[in-house]
Amino acid sequence: MFSNPIIRLAIGIPLAAIVVYALFTFMYNMINQDYEQPENVEQRVLERITPADEDTEVRQRSRNKARKIDSADKPPPPPKMSASRSDIDLPTPNIQGAAPTELNVERLDSLAIDPVAISDRDAQPIRPPVPTYPSRAAERGIEGSCEVRFDVDTRGKPYNIEANCTDSIFRREAERAVSRVEFAPKIVRGQAAERRNVVYPLEFQLSD
Repeated sequence: MFSNPIIRLAIGIPLAAIVVYALFTFMYNMINQDYEQPENVEQRVLERITPADEDTEVRQRSRNKARKIDSADKPPPPPKMSASRSDIDLPTPNIQGAAPTELNVERLDSLAIDPVAISDRDAQPIRPPVPTYPSRAAERGIEGSCEVRFDVDTRGKPYNIEANCTDSIFRREAERAVSRVEFAPKIVRGQAAERRNVVYPLEFQLSD
């Protein structure tokens, strides 16, 4: 019966109207009450909150005025410290000898300083090259050697690197390894100089 929405709507609307009417009627009866005037209540008014001026006692602190001093006593002078010759006990210096009156110029010949020879030095490797065996050569079982020619600048860095190898498969790795070598630069008369046409041999051999 209540599964039909039309029947539920027909029953629900009257019930809702009844509930709304009852609520409004109850609220109207609660609001519409006879107003009762309250009885006259005696009101008390405070005449004053603060005390009267005559009852207030203002206390002031009296301070003595500063007295001007015409003159003040000067402090006593510090005690005088005096030292006599007898009070200080210092050792008597004993100085012997005297400055030469004449200078022998002939003896100065033996004081001549000989020139110091500065040794020259060729470029020397500080860190040798560490080549890596090419993977393609290792897979094919190829061995070989290279002669790497290059120049060394005044900072000990190689440049103009060119490798001559028995097989071209080793050339790139040989040049890369030599480019990372550090040299002590060539010394000529105490000054760093470039070193030309340096040859560094490299061998690529497979371990047994």
